[in-house]
This record gives sequence, structure tokens and C-alpha cells, in this order.
Amino acid sequence: MTGFVPKSNSPEKDLVMTPSWLASDIMNHFAVKGFYLDPCKGEGAFYDCYESTNKDYCELSEDRDFMDYQGKADWIVTNPPWSKMRDFLVKGMEVADNVVYLTTINHYTTKRRMSDMRKMGFGVREIFCVPTPSKPWPALGFQLGAVHLQKGYKGDTKITWHPQVIITGGNA
Repeated sequence: MTGFVPKSNSPEKDLVMTPSWLASDIMNHFAVKGFYLDPCKGEGAFYDCYESTNKDYCELSEDRDFMDYQGKADWIVTNPPWSKMRDFLVKGMEVADNVVYLTTINHYTTKRRMSDMRKMGFGVREIFCVPTPSKPWPALGFQLGAVHLQKGYKGDTKITWHPQVIITGGNA
């Protein structure tokens, strides 16, 4: 069986670059300001659209592993490796007060991840539902979203929709 999430949830499916238009829409939506860190720079879609020089990045292909990052940031916004979501979620919450990861929104609903968020004092402030980019992005059966976690947030979760999200009759 072939599919987006293989049985082993292997990392070779993780290397899917975010188009610059989507990264820009996400960064603008959340009005990112202050010191920004991109933990998975890749081709720079998120990093390059943050025009301030008050930023840093990590990228495994440049021997800059996010798991080794020692600094602090106001914001993290990126498309993390989905097979390592829990590690990235915990590390992101250690490093920044605002974490936005582009993933399918179901990545946040496991008991362990929800427990991690509560233990670390984070709440889900907003789910910004966005369109799934065209190939090489795979067709997804789950809604793609930029999910904003914020330290100390205890309010309701806001769900917003990118204007290009198409409502379907139940098919992916």
C-alpha cells in the first residue's frame, strides 16, 4: 500500500517544501513580530518572507539541528517533519512563546501531545485552515492548518479559513 503516511511513518515523506505564497499568507495572517526562528528552513519559504533581520534558522542539511538549538524566540513558524511532530512540538514550546506549525490539524489531538501542551502551559489559540498545495504535496484526507500554540493561553480556540480553502462534499 502506498500513501502519504506509510506504516512506519518514515521520515522520507517529510521533505515537502512549502510554497512561498502559502508561507507568506501564514506569516501575514499571524502578524509575526519580534525574534523569529524557523526550525526547518528548507528552501526558505517562511524564513525569507520575514523581512526583519531579527531572525535565525535551523536546517539539518546545513548541520543546524533544531533539537540542539539553545536560544529563545518570540515566534516559531514552519512546516515541521510530520514523522517527528511530538519532538518538534515539545522543543518548539521550550524555545518560543508562540509556535505555528503547518500540519494536518489531527497532529494535535493525540492524548500525549495534548498532555504535553497542558504540562508546558500552552493553549491552542487558533487553527488557520489552509488549502493543500498542489504536487509534490500529496492529497490529504485531513484538513491542513497552521496551528498557533501560545504560552499561557487559556481561551477558546478560534478556527479561521484561508479564502482559497474549498468546501467539498466529503472527499479529500
